[in-house]
Amino acid sequence: MFSSKLWRRGLFFLLITGFVVLYVSLFGSSYTFLPVRPLSVSKTDETVIMDENIAIDLYNSVRVICIILSMEKNLDTKTSAVNTTWANRCNKHYFIMTTELRTPDIINSEYPDNRSYLMHKVRSAFAFVHDKHMEDIDWVFKADDDTYAIIENLRFLLSHYDANKPGYLGFKFDKFVASGFMSGGAGYVISRQSLKQLVQSGIRENKCPFLTHEEFTRLGEDRAIAECLEKVNVPRLISRDVFGRDTFHPYQIELHYLGGLPNTLFTWCKEPAVEGRNCCSQFTISFHYTNPKSMLLMDHLLYKTSVYGRSVPTQMGKIMQVGQYKP
Repeated sequence: MFSSKLWRRGLFFLLITGFVVLYVSLFGSSYTFLPVRPLSVSKTDETVIMDENIAIDLYNSVRVICIILSMEKNLDTKTSAVNTTWANRCNKHYFIMTTELRTPDIINSEYPDNRSYLMHKVRSAFAFVHDKHMEDIDWVFKADDDTYAIIENLRFLLSHYDANKPGYLGFKFDKFVASGFMSGGAGYVISRQSLKQLVQSGIRENKCPFLTHEEFTRLGEDRAIAECLEKVNVPRLISRDVFGRDTFHPYQIELHYLGGLPNTLFTWCKEPAVEGRNCCSQFTISFHYTNPKSMLLMDHLLYKTSVYGRSVPTQMGKIMQVGQYKP
């Protein structure tokens, strides 16, 4: 038997999901996006009554740089939606794309904008961050331009780990790579020490030759990075909460909550995904395949809407699982 409190939480989550899906289906063509441009991080909103002190403290102590795979054709849609919502909550963010556009938040790639070269684009972005930002970041979060991410919850998870030690987190598939690989679409995050080992040993000392051969495009980006991290001894860290609920999600929120996930999320995982009310941690971090208008609506509901009388206590005991996955 579920408690009435759990029923209320589930009903509220379902209503939010239903509102997002209904609004997008009815008004999906009427929204004008903000242009892509460098934006400063806004830590407060004078129109919203909210205590953000803990979030601001984590912003300063758990520094996250976000690298986001995108394409020039998505500049006015997906890229713009990410830039308008969650990207600016990172301490620093870059879009990775092949374009003649020059702005401070774009890493210009020399590779064609197609899936065959995602591995090379991400590899070069990690090398760029290593060379430019090693001293001013703690973690690197890689995502796609149809990933929606709650960066405050990512920082909360990462606050349980040490950026000066190797570590790699995300939604874990137990296939193709001996120690597993993290879903690229759900987003994955590596520590500063992991970045050092990946770039210095994996790429520049050529311990991962499949990352440096320009003609080698067989591996998916997420699998290729996982294989290299394994070769340079970066362990997989746990990202679920103590109730066994996922924080990173490879599909849309409605599929995780309402059902309909593909079989791979059950057959490729030692700890399969869960559908329904227990799909998603209270401190969920990401959803993949989020279209631009759903992204904007989710952002509004999360950051502009509050339930009066409810708040997260600062002292709540252990809520996240912490540690390495067993081999």
